[in-house]
Amino acid sequence: MASAERFDAYALMSSFRRDEALLGTALTLFVDRPDYGFVWLAYDDGVPAACISVAYAISTESGGLVATLRDLWVAPDHRRRGIGTALLVTLRGRLDQLEVTRIEAALPPEPGLRALFAGLGYVEGAALTVSLDRR
Repeated sequence: MASAERFDAYALMSSFRRDEALLGTALTLFVDRPDYGFVWLAYDDGVPAACISVAYAISTESGGLVATLRDLWVAPDHRRRGIGTALLVTLRGRLDQLEVTRIEAALPPEPGLRALFAGLGYVEGAALTVSLDRR
């Protein structure tokens, strides 16, 4: 997410993040400090349709960079059209380019969402994870 896309991320995330001031502060931090993470957006005919946030950490277990996914949201009028799946698939490709060794997803206990991640190769444990082989 670049600075110009911040408004689109805000519009999507304000649907589920109630404290607008904290959301604005977090999005500013994503823009100002891309080394901390980023917000990945999906558009449908030029309209912001979905988003997910990514935060980085260093893992001594995987010996590299770990990306934690949070805030997955597909706008209600864009659901059930493959946009969430496309968002996650393209994001995984981007994280692979960034040499991320593992992706973790912090998800609510919602069966449909967990099934979506499982279908994309995430394994359930303490967190939903998928390893990106770097060796």
